[in-house]
Amino acid sequence: MRVGIIGTGNFTKSVLNSLQKEDYLTIVGGYESLKAAGFQDFNSLNDLIDAVDMVLVLDLLSCNYDDFSEVLRYSKHLYIESPGLLARRDLSRLELLANEASVSLQIGLKQRFYNFFDDLNKYEVYPRIIESKRNVKFNSKSTQLSVVDDLMSHDVDVALKLVNSDVRSVYSTAVGVYYKDPDIVHTRIEFYNGCVANLTGSKIADNETHKTEIFQKNLHCSINYLKQEINVQSSQSNTKVISEDWGERTKYDQQKDDYTFMLKRELNSFYNSITNNIEPIAGISQYLQLQSVTDKIKEQLERNFTANV
Repeated sequence: MRVGIIGTGNFTKSVLNSLQKEDYLTIVGGYESLKAAGFQDFNSLNDLIDAVDMVLVLDLLSCNYDDFSEVLRYSKHLYIESPGLLARRDLSRLELLANEASVSLQIGLKQRFYNFFDDLNKYEVYPRIIESKRNVKFNSKSTQLSVVDDLMSHDVDVALKLVNSDVRSVYSTAVGVYYKDPDIVHTRIEFYNGCVANLTGSKIADNETHKTEIFQKNLHCSINYLKQEINVQSSQSNTKVISEDWGERTKYDQQKDDYTFMLKRELNSFYNSITNNIEPIAGISQYLQLQSVTDKIKEQLERNFTANV
């Protein structure tokens, strides 16, 4: 599949070299992107669109809603790494355009491509309770860090993927201990299938923590994102002896924030969704659902936030 790239963002020559080794991709060139041998520099967006089957937008500052619309109107598949600057109305319009053009539109929700999801597929996972905690160490210079957007949204999306049910209700509360914006946020999400997710995020912790625990009948799963480790305790496990270390523990080689590794997994999944004519794992509808929940959290915090005055 012929691929064109818009923008730079985290895109470097080493990332380009890695993508060029993928057999299913032919990296044609870019617009407002890298200057590299064997990587054509297109003078206009339309010239790039004409030459490719798929467009990867790796830097939202290099284009806007009209550019995305143009890509979809030319019936090209579109990957947008971070659409955070786009209004919800524009995202909904892009979803309609993609459906009309019968092309795929994927968003850069990298948390949906962790290796541990592959391991969980070995079990029948129907969570009843999810507990997630993400704390970052206090830094007086991190005044711009958003607990909801930069920390908690990751765990919200993991919960949405694991539960695979519509959200029934959201309740959130927060406290500004040092700043006039939330330092600690707690959110409770109830799903229509009965599952409850309790999520906590903090930017003033003593130590960094990022864990998710899943509880259901006959299964308990603990995910440690910082150690890249998953431990599954199941009554269906071959492990007969119940002890403190009971369960099946998997340690991953994947490094934290390995951009190239995760991008390749995303693009491979995107390619498979295109060739098999199925909805992407991280499609625009999943992103809109995530945005809907985070918007509800923020609405709750307008009423339930206690600020440091």
